[in-house]
Order: sequence, then C-alpha cells, then structure tokens
Amino acid sequence: MTLANCLTFLRFVATGPTVYFTVRGALPFGFGFFLLGFTTDLLDGYLARTRREVTPMGKVLDPVADKLLFLGVFASFAVLGRISWEALAGYLVPQLGLGIGAAYLYLKRREIRSAEIPGKAAAGATALAAIALYWSPWGESFFWAAVGANFLSGVYYLLKLLRANGGAREAEKR
Repeated sequence: MTLANCLTFLRFVATGPTVYFTVRGALPFGFGFFLLGFTTDLLDGYLARTRREVTPMGKVLDPVADKLLFLGVFASFAVLGRISWEALAGYLVPQLGLGIGAAYLYLKRREIRSAEIPGKAAAGATALAAIALYWSPWGESFFWAAVGANFLSGVYYLLKLLRANGGAREAEKR
C-alpha cells in the first residue's frame, strides 16, 4: 500500500474521534482530530503525484474519505443545533449527485475522474465552513456558502457529463 493511501485510511480513522468529540461538545478535541483528517487530505494527493503513486484505489477512496469526514463534522453540528437538519440535507444533495455521477462514469466507461477547479473550490469552501463551525459564531453562514459552492460544482460536473454523453451519442450515430 502506498503512503498516500495510508494517509487516506488515516482520514477514515480520524473521522470517528472527530464525530465523537464534536457531538460531546469537546470542540477542541473534535477539531484536533478533524485537523488531522484534513491534513491527510492535503498531503495524500500531493504525495501520490510527486511520488508517482497515484492508484485507482486512491482515486476512489480519497473522495469517499473526504465526504465521510465532512459529513461527520456537519452532522455533528446538526446534532448540536449549530446548523439545521435541512441545511445538512442541502449539503448532501450535491454530494449524492456527484457520487451517482462518478459511479455512472465508472460503470459505463471504467473512468475515474480527478477533481477539477470547481470541485477544488467547493472543497475549499467546505473546509472553511467546517473550521468556521468550530471557531466562529458565523459558522452557519460559511456553511451555507459551502452548500452553494457545492451546488455550483455539481451543476458544472452535470453539464460536463451531459455534454460528453451528447458527443458520445453523436459519434454513435455516425
């Protein structure tokens, strides 16, 4: 197993204590484990690329670990009443859409795509929202901005997928 994939697995492991401590209101400890998980996210892709260890498993597990970490944080803050359950549902909708789209691409074309700039921007907004929920009284505002960024990113990828499928249908007609 590559070092980058080990870091991704560490992010999965860090998610449990992140949620546990956050839900219990021990926010500094919850944040510490979140920071550990988030740091692995920053490092794993960099290491995989620079060490030429990008793997199909890493391409699949990395975004799953990201989604699980952030979902855990946001669900914890919903439990604490810092964000509404409706807000959490608003975050989940584009995540589910992206997951379905990724599964579709893999099943139809055996294709695993890397994140593009809109996805990276949405990920940055999501990370900022998580940090703000731990430390800022305006955390929910940051969260809603992240929800919006994720929706825009989801629309971008959906349009890209529809264009690609339209081009594939045109090629089949010829």
